[in-house]
Amino acid sequence: MPLPAGQSSTLLIKSMITELLKRFSVDQERGFLPNPDPLLALHPQFEVWDELGAEMPSLLAKGNFRSAVENLPLIHADKLKDDSEVDRAMLLLSMFANAYISCDPDPARKIPLALAVPLSEVAVRSGRPPIASHASIVLNNWRRVNPKGPIELENLRTVQNFLGGQDEEWFFLTTVAIESLGAPALSAVLEGLEAAASSNNKNFVDAIERIGNAINNCTNVLDRIPEKCAPHIFYSQIRPFLAGWPEEGIIYEGVSDEPKVYIGGSAAQSSLLQSIDAAMGIFHPHADSGPFLKKMRKYMPPAHRKFIEYLETQLSLKKYVEQNESRELNDALNSCISTLDSFRKKHMQIVVHYILDQVKNEENVIGTGGTEFVTFLSRTRAETSENLIS
Repeated sequence: MPLPAGQSSTLLIKSMITELLKRFSVDQERGFLPNPDPLLALHPQFEVWDELGAEMPSLLAKGNFRSAVENLPLIHADKLKDDSEVDRAMLLLSMFANAYISCDPDPARKIPLALAVPLSEVAVRSGRPPIASHASIVLNNWRRVNPKGPIELENLRTVQNFLGGQDEEWFFLTTVAIESLGAPALSAVLEGLEAAASSNNKNFVDAIERIGNAINNCTNVLDRIPEKCAPHIFYSQIRPFLAGWPEEGIIYEGVSDEPKVYIGGSAAQSSLLQSIDAAMGIFHPHADSGPFLKKMRKYMPPAHRKFIEYLETQLSLKKYVEQNESRELNDALNSCISTLDSFRKKHMQIVVHYILDQVKNEENVIGTGGTEFVTFLSRTRAETSENLIS
């Protein structure tokens, strides 16, 4: 029996959106989080990396981590079989590199050959720089306590930590939860773009509302960060391991004699908000925001950055609203933009409390990824609210 025309059209659109998401390695339920879940162990030939990961918190606490890295055997990464193994190797090796450089008051200036070579090899296969970034320490750094349960805070644990402890684990996992709760927005932006293309205002408003609901759920998670992550512990024990390389750069032994400079782990490396901005038509043209956001795309999985680029080629949701004289469309879009502005306001409050308020007579305060965060976050938030339609 043939489906009714309307129902048939809806199924076709959903199928098209599913295929489009798949093309850019975006999961319909999980968004940018991997499906299946991240690996918990590599093939036995890479067991030494898994073992060092398990021992890293205690080695760092004892001051023995650098010597452990220096004693690693050289294992090339060409035998890693698939993307899930590459992702786990990138998680481990990049965190080893950050820990090696930052674990002592006197930062190291080079990464030993036995770590630098496989890290660089894995980074090439990942399409990302050889340093710990959001894609590793968040997207691929979680496991479910109940493997059949939901991807939510109460059912999550990290796969790898630096020093370990409740505060560090909670910091990473709240960000995982934000990625998970934000996932419905990614399907919704595509449905909104399709509704705009077909001038279906009802579906357009429905999509905009689902985007706003997803963003609001993400904001609620930001409110939960202080539950188990103390600001002073984040500032003194977690943040140093997320810093980027110093201006003079870091040498990757056995790879290049030229020092490399990379940005550290930063929420700006998440593809979630950049995707929402791109679809909605919220641009960041200022020198304090746009160039940095573009630079952060280099740290995203290649398919995810291509998803953002694809969204930027489409008629934006805002442009569609501007082309239609409809109070309903205006109100729906403005409500969603206000919700996004609230998220950015809350995020800035968290960052200021966890970094700026912890500073003790320090100058040149920088964010987790080594960015001058106050100016950047203020500008991106201002550029969000500036897109409200009168």
